[in-house]
Amino acid sequence: MNLNNFVQDKKFIFDLFKEKKFLRVIKLGKKFLKKNPNDLNLIYVLGLSSINLENFTDAESYFKKLLLLKETSEFYYIYGNILKKLKNYNEAINSFNKAISLNSNFSEAYNNLGNTKKLINKNDEAIDHYQKAISIKNDNIEAHFNLANILKENKKFNEIKLIYEKILKIDKNNVIALNDLGAVNLILGNVKIARKYFEKILKINISHFKSYKNYTSITKIDQKNDIFKKLESVNLDNLSEQNKIYIFSSLSKGYFDQNKSELGFQYLEKLNKIKIKQSNFSINNQKKLFKSIKDFFHINNLTNIEHQDKIKSKPIFILGMPRSGTTLLEQILSSHSEIYGAGELNYLPKIIDKINIKKHENFTSIIKIIRSDYYKKIIKLSNKPYIIDKLPMNFRWIGFIIKAFPEAKIIHLERNSMAVCWSNYKTNFVDSGMDFTLSQEDVAEYYALYLDLMKFWFEKFDNKIININYEKFVIDHEKGIKEVIDKLNLKWQDKLKNYDANKRPVETASFLQVRNKIIKNTSEQWKKYQDYLETMQKILKANNIKF
Repeated sequence: MNLNNFVQDKKFIFDLFKEKKFLRVIKLGKKFLKKNPNDLNLIYVLGLSSINLENFTDAESYFKKLLLLKETSEFYYIYGNILKKLKNYNEAINSFNKAISLNSNFSEAYNNLGNTKKLINKNDEAIDHYQKAISIKNDNIEAHFNLANILKENKKFNEIKLIYEKILKIDKNNVIALNDLGAVNLILGNVKIARKYFEKILKINISHFKSYKNYTSITKIDQKNDIFKKLESVNLDNLSEQNKIYIFSSLSKGYFDQNKSELGFQYLEKLNKIKIKQSNFSINNQKKLFKSIKDFFHINNLTNIEHQDKIKSKPIFILGMPRSGTTLLEQILSSHSEIYGAGELNYLPKIIDKINIKKHENFTSIIKIIRSDYYKKIIKLSNKPYIIDKLPMNFRWIGFIIKAFPEAKIIHLERNSMAVCWSNYKTNFVDSGMDFTLSQEDVAEYYALYLDLMKFWFEKFDNKIININYEKFVIDHEKGIKEVIDKLNLKWQDKLKNYDANKRPVETASFLQVRNKIIKNTSEQWKKYQDYLETMQKILKANNIKF
């Protein structure tokens, strides 16, 4: 091979790489590598091209060879990222650590080491690595975001708020930070501040449709609202389905605020049609699930299980259908000095999902797994005598709760059936587990399943469940809450009456309502729209459900 030709051809390969023609780089580069197997630059370019083509197995081979020829912090860093993509997490951790041993100020390596530790559920170590990455390089925005995201799991919202504020000092127009800071302020009850952040985003980027949704959700929209007018004029052509969801949700909310019910329903149905297309929800599958739960407890309901462990903080499970007043009750109860409101924890359903009930024959071992895994998580949240787990959908697991946590308290909220179904139908839930709310048929059928299962639980464990009727409760909530406090064996505290002053974080769709005084007629609001809800009413009637 002529040396001059080789140099020229090699330069041609590097030019192709700069032009992002990675397939041609691979094809030509492999030929030259056979004759020049130790060419560092060529191997490096082949490795990076493989990464860009998401061929991580080949990329691994190239960087493994590079590291045999020369050990650098950069090579170990990239190799670690490749191994993480291949889910070789322990090897990835070793590679990031080697990168750091060669360069102790490698902020990005600490950040990705944290990402890998998070993937193997070593969150405390991940937090340390993110903090180290930031201490080395304060403008490492990615590390700031990663730290904020991991702190969300521990509900450290005041700390998260400070992190987003730091990001904005680095990049004042960072839209993601502005949006997340707005969302955190909502959780903390700072509605006016949150609104300002969403307004700022829309000044920076008029097409940031998620901010329209966030803004309209906390703003009473009238016909003079300039932001809403801009939203009405948006051209929907070539927009993603997700952006259309944001837009339709905003338009629906705005038109309902203006008492334009027909338009409100029009956009609500458009929104739900998109989400239905994306969903794999099946009401028949839910019927099978609810039947399997009842069948399981028909067999195992009499088993008494002794638990020897000592528990400092006992759970209070507040449950029922979503939008039945569970957030309000938690807001009131968590005003008590001995009760910590943890919000909607997904711990229990995740633990139960991992257990194959049908194949797992040992009932006692199932219950002990649930108890052990659950307490490992909640003990990190608070040292108060009681910790509220307010995930409404835990009504499905009442039998497991009673057997796994005999010391726990279970509070069930019941509410007018149409009020619940309508509220669920019109709420744009982010959680895919709420896809039963996307059609009038499904939400009404699901409500019937819920009632049937609750009837089953009450027949089995009536004395274990505190039942509260929402409508009666809001008429005289002081009397109602005194009854609950008595059943919890706690002393009355006057601050329970001033629950609206409770500054605890609230993450649910009811974050606005629970920071205000109780409105007593909310269960009647569905009647304004009853002409549009005939399908829902028909199904409830067919199931002999009153409203």
